[in-house]
Amino acid sequence: MSYDYTAAALIGRGAFACACGKTHKASIKAADIGPDAPAKLGEYLKRLGGTKAFVLADENTLAAAGDAPFASLKENGIPYVLCRYPAERLEPDEHTVGRAALYYDGSCDCVVTVGSGVLNDTGKIVAAQRDLPYICVGTAPSMDGYASSTSSVIRDRLKVSVNSRCPDAVLASPAVLASAPKEMLLAGLGDMLAKYVSVCEWRIGRIVTGEYYCEEVAKAIRAALAACAAGAKGLLRGDEAAAKAVMDGLIVSGVAADWAGVSRPVSGTEHYFSHIWDMRASSLGTPSSLHGVQCAIGTLKTLKGYDVLKKLLQNGYAREDFNKEAWLEELSAYMGVSGAQMLKNAETCDLYNPEKRAARQKNIKERLPEILEVIETELPPYGEIHALLRELGAPLSPEDIGIPEGETPVCFKATKDIRDKYILSSLAYDLGCLDQIAEAL
Repeated sequence: MSYDYTAAALIGRGAFACACGKTHKASIKAADIGPDAPAKLGEYLKRLGGTKAFVLADENTLAAAGDAPFASLKENGIPYVLCRYPAERLEPDEHTVGRAALYYDGSCDCVVTVGSGVLNDTGKIVAAQRDLPYICVGTAPSMDGYASSTSSVIRDRLKVSVNSRCPDAVLASPAVLASAPKEMLLAGLGDMLAKYVSVCEWRIGRIVTGEYYCEEVAKAIRAALAACAAGAKGLLRGDEAAAKAVMDGLIVSGVAADWAGVSRPVSGTEHYFSHIWDMRASSLGTPSSLHGVQCAIGTLKTLKGYDVLKKLLQNGYAREDFNKEAWLEELSAYMGVSGAQMLKNAETCDLYNPEKRAARQKNIKERLPEILEVIETELPPYGEIHALLRELGAPLSPEDIGIPEGETPVCFKATKDIRDKYILSSLAYDLGCLDQIAEAL
């Protein structure tokens, strides 16, 4: 049986028993992407029982959204308290979340974000901490956290995902989305293109470690990704259909992760490149860019890495002599304070456990043809994605966003140490070709 994999259709399916053994249900109740969607904010809040809203926004998102959301609040008799951030780029850290906590008015019984990215993550945290209904009025198709139940934040200089509240509804106007700054449009597309890698690595993880996998979740992501890729070239021409497709895909990604109960289907090596750059920026004041822009660059690096891996496996390679102690010293020096938790993870994670590594290596040896088939099936050619991003004028390398290209090898090797998730660098470590792939990137 075939299904409609748009966000509204996935949400509309409600709870259903899946062949994977889980009962899937989206936490988000509505995804309304249409010309009049922001003007329905008051109506949606009233359905949720909201009578006074705590609104988070910044100078840029207020200008982008216009009067429609606030006129809707007024028309529906819903007063609000506004936590207004400056126009400067926000960091997803304690300062940003703390500002919201200080501005919060205890008489508010619902939370609204007018914006995306960091603002949405902050709104989800505020709503979760106070157990309040939450709606996001999206102003840019820039990231895949719209419909997720977690927030990606920097805590003690480490990039982590913390439990928060999935929006009850996401409202967005295609015209507003299409007029978002170029960098934010590219970020949303980059976050979607990353799904090629995440689905591939999820399947590889299933083969090597036996982790949970759901083909229905993967189908939803693939369908959303195909729709985004089909209209990508119109994204920067103000094509509302293209912007809507990206926004819908980003919401589908959140729903898919919600179905799976883990972020595994929507993030892999490419996201961890971004996390490494974010954590270094927080700790050492080094450059970073929007998450999705970084994910696009990380996707290119990862696709290239898989090409190198395939050649090594075809032509033979010398096993490296990985020195864990020397590597952890290098990691600590590179990451600064942000590396402290990564070093702790290294002491307890499955990756460096000798018995578990031996079991993984046995699975890899026995099922290598299957792993290679997954790579061939799921990943597009590197040149295809590179050409698309180049045509759109997107950054293509770390140097394009101010990060020295020479740091790529250590960044790649560090991706395996952020969380206990099986990704390309984990596979390369088990195969004994980690350094060879790293140096080839």
